[in-house]
Amino acid sequence: MTIRNAILRGFLSLVVISVVLAGALSFREFRHTLQTEIAHDLQRAADALLDRIDAFSFERLADIREWQRLELLQDIRVGDVDKRLAHMLTDLKAGHGKIYDAIFCTDRRGRIVAASDTSLIGRRRLPGDSLLTEASRGVPPVTLERFETNGGPLPNRLILRIAIPDTFTGGELGWLYAALDWQEMERLLEDAVQGSEKTALLLDASGTVIAAAGPLAGSTAALSDKLSAWYRATATTEGQARNGTALGSGDLLAGSAVSSGYQHFSGFGWRLVMIEPASVAFAPVWRLAWVILGLLLFTLLVAGWLSLRLSARIAQPIGQLTEFARGMWQMRRPSAPQIKTGITEVGELSRAFGEMIEALERSREHLVRAGKLAVMGEMAAIMAHEVRTPLGILKSSAQMLARRPDLPAQERELTDFIIDEAERLNRLVTTLLECASPRPPQFLPHDLHDIIRHVAALVASKLDKQHIVLEVHPEATQPILDCDREQMIQVLLNLLINAMQHVRDGGRLSIATRDGATGLEVRIEDDGPGIAPEDRERVFDPFFTRREGGIGLGLTIVDQIVQGHGGRIGIGASRWGGACFTIQFGLNKQGESI
Repeated sequence: MTIRNAILRGFLSLVVISVVLAGALSFREFRHTLQTEIAHDLQRAADALLDRIDAFSFERLADIREWQRLELLQDIRVGDVDKRLAHMLTDLKAGHGKIYDAIFCTDRRGRIVAASDTSLIGRRRLPGDSLLTEASRGVPPVTLERFETNGGPLPNRLILRIAIPDTFTGGELGWLYAALDWQEMERLLEDAVQGSEKTALLLDASGTVIAAAGPLAGSTAALSDKLSAWYRATATTEGQARNGTALGSGDLLAGSAVSSGYQHFSGFGWRLVMIEPASVAFAPVWRLAWVILGLLLFTLLVAGWLSLRLSARIAQPIGQLTEFARGMWQMRRPSAPQIKTGITEVGELSRAFGEMIEALERSREHLVRAGKLAVMGEMAAIMAHEVRTPLGILKSSAQMLARRPDLPAQERELTDFIIDEAERLNRLVTTLLECASPRPPQFLPHDLHDIIRHVAALVASKLDKQHIVLEVHPEATQPILDCDREQMIQVLLNLLINAMQHVRDGGRLSIATRDGATGLEVRIEDDGPGIAPEDRERVFDPFFTRREGGIGLGLTIVDQIVQGHGGRIGIGASRWGGACFTIQFGLNKQGESI
């Protein structure tokens, strides 16, 4: 068996076992948790809805008890001859919207004397069989009964009945009836289940369905028998999925609540049942099952791909490092292999090889720069000896010729050329000497902010001439630096002049200090064209320049002075898109943090 096959089989086996076990446990736990939560939700929904129904019933009881005390009801004794009582009942019904089908009152013989519906007047209505009587302490009893009109204009409805007291004899004049519009009750149920697959069933104290809403509602009479059989068959499955065959459905989840009354109203003893199909309730569980299955397949694919990649990479790093070592031995310059592997030893070996290459490259660059400086030193010594003397003679001769008053303008211009070029050559020789053999710095504590202000004053006239704005931001809290003042002025002056040579008229420069991570930090920025990324590593090399007429030694001297002060200089892009030189102090001679 190859290593690739072993890793592939091991990975796939581990993934299949872990994902299947985790998925099965998650599925079971999530299903149990969801079922429990749904049962609690149905219970809470039933409690909340029944509380609304109790509140609705309490308000209706309060209505009829309040009407019972109306003085106008005494008109029953005269048969409501002027119809004042009928008008009042009509107004009461209209004032409560669709809550009541009819409001009427009868005398002691059961004859309807006045009603909100004039077609009821003259009919007989004797107190019927009461479903229950609500008699709270301190208030007149109200009887709840079924209202049967024997084909009259009102369908069978629940009706509230209360006795009308005779304020003169102390007896009873008759009864006041309020027939409820049962659709209001059904609307409460429909509002509770709207937009869902839930069914709400309202049962009276005998277990008869008196209102229903939802997919399983149907005929309340037929539903009462089915619901009774279903309750008996599933009495021991409270909080669990119940077999809903008796109701013509699949498994069901149910929650029920018994009326507990409202304020001092003790309730009618009604029960509310909330039912939801298990297939709907457990839909998120089955979605989770499909997600787990999809995750398993995806994980198998990823595991297979990873195992193939890993097995291929076990031998690959050794081969890369071998090829890298051979290239180094043959004096080629291969780049260090970028090995990304979970094997710690191989990764450490790769990083060590990379660090070795970087160290060798830095050493090579230092040797090349040192060789250039050595050659430049020899050239400077020769030029100082062989060139300065004739240059001095040429310059002196040209100055003497320039003093002649009868010298023509054309010849005077030529002498000016000789003097200017001689001075430029002399500056070149001086720069070469300074770069080849820099003076050792004399370290004394100086305020870097004072040095910056001094340099800004030196270049002020040139800045004004080119209309360049120089911003100075001395933000460092500890600006005292052990340095050679003259050399530090030379560094800042060279960098500012270099920036001024590259920005356009009306440009802007900035020099700022701040407290860096290792110590004092100086930033010099401009809004010029900037330095190309490929040139940033070469700008400090001797004789490298992109400016016409430049000799490429200014930044070399700056780099030497900064390194002599234990600092480091870097190049980047400014916030305006130009060049940004950053000098960090507080480093040792090797450019490492102190």
